[in-house]
Amino acid sequence: MYAVLLLPEFRLQAARRFRDLDAAAPVAVVAEDGKICACSAAAAAGGVRAGMPGVQGLARCPALQLWPRAGAAEQAVQQALLELADSLSPEIEATGEGCCTLDLRRSGTADWNAWCAAVLARFTALELHGKVGIAPNPDLAFLAARRADSFLVVQAPPSFLAQLAIAEIDPPPHLHALLRDWGVHTLGQFTSLPRGDLADRLGPEMDRLWQRASGQTERLLRLVRPAEEFRESCDFEHALETVEPLLFLLRRFLDQLTLRLATAHRVAARMVLTLPLDDGTAHEHVFSVPAPTGDAEVLLRILHTHLADLRLAAHPAGLRLQIDPVCPDHQQLRFFESPLRDPQRFGETLARLSALVGVENVGVVELADSHRPDAFRLVAPQFHHRANPAGEPAADLAVGLPLRRYRPPLSAAVRVLRQAPAEVSSAAVSGRVVARLGPYRASGAWWESEQWSMEEWDVEIESRGLFRLHQEPSGWFIDGCYDTGLR
Repeated sequence: MYAVLLLPEFRLQAARRFRDLDAAAPVAVVAEDGKICACSAAAAAGGVRAGMPGVQGLARCPALQLWPRAGAAEQAVQQALLELADSLSPEIEATGEGCCTLDLRRSGTADWNAWCAAVLARFTALELHGKVGIAPNPDLAFLAARRADSFLVVQAPPSFLAQLAIAEIDPPPHLHALLRDWGVHTLGQFTSLPRGDLADRLGPEMDRLWQRASGQTERLLRLVRPAEEFRESCDFEHALETVEPLLFLLRRFLDQLTLRLATAHRVAARMVLTLPLDDGTAHEHVFSVPAPTGDAEVLLRILHTHLADLRLAAHPAGLRLQIDPVCPDHQQLRFFESPLRDPQRFGETLARLSALVGVENVGVVELADSHRPDAFRLVAPQFHHRANPAGEPAADLAVGLPLRRYRPPLSAAVRVLRQAPAEVSSAAVSGRVVARLGPYRASGAWWESEQWSMEEWDVEIESRGLFRLHQEPSGWFIDGCYDTGLR
């Protein structure tokens, strides 16, 4: 058996998916050329038809609401449909917009009614209205889905096809007009005509139409594998001025996205939030999830922390959310290794600190690729990165005496004798230099505006210990003291 999953009025469903409107309201979707491409049942009852200009629709139905076509939302809905189909069968075809065909011949399903009911429940969870058709071949399954109220299982194709109109199989216009002139209006009437005589008189095109009308066509599915793209989007009718509507929509987005992640057996490792603004610009922020998860509450807290202190130059006119998936992590820790107690809470704390002091001032210290002493940068923490995997011995960094650095370095007055420091005076340490090693000269970044050069000395100050000094164009500084007690 084959199954067809169909989303009737696909463009309309995509446009109104996250809009809380009266289901009985007359609504139409307008394409880029200004013509109506989809309309609700209430709009159709008011005389609105697909293909007419939007202004003509308003003239026929003054209460009509015109919405622009939502291309990004249509892609998200189509992707959700393919993911649902892929979870039901490995052999699926993207038949068209809002339509997917599944090969279920090896599924072993005995109760098709229960199977269809389960699929419809999953449509409801995705906030979509879908139909299901089951039949012995793909074309029959499509006809069943189109004729179904919710689902239809075709067990006897001849009796099902007999009462259908000729237009159901989309015949070529000239053949449809010819059959109408003959008084043939249903598929049953058409298939009662001799197939051989029709083929001899009207050619192979009429023969192929007769096969479709009798339900005898067999075709191979054009198999596809859905990409792992988890996106939701919504464009606002009016720009938002407060954060509460954004959080409400984000919660609905996350409910749908985490449901789709669970269907694909994935969890969220990264989120990309984009806010198109009413001045034509956009705000975008990337969130790394500390511990990849499929929990909508945890993901919403991460987004809420960012939005709570966000200040924008213009008002949001839309919302885009993308999730990058990964397989769930089942990492085995070593015997004496302990993970973060709550990585998500730690990530939220870092996000709050970033909002308070700036993203550039929060992170993990990493040595910069430079010869400048003590040069470093701050990088975002990698929560699931193991710096020392099991089986790799830790590097022995105990070389020489430890230097306890002063941050920032201490300003000092140094008396120089024969081009070498002879006496040091500062707020922390003062005295005569009794031994010295140096100078050690270094420079770099001469090709940039922030070029640097310095001269370092290791000195022993009488009765005070070993210290490192350096001289740069702005003066002398004490970098730190050597810890001789750990020798």
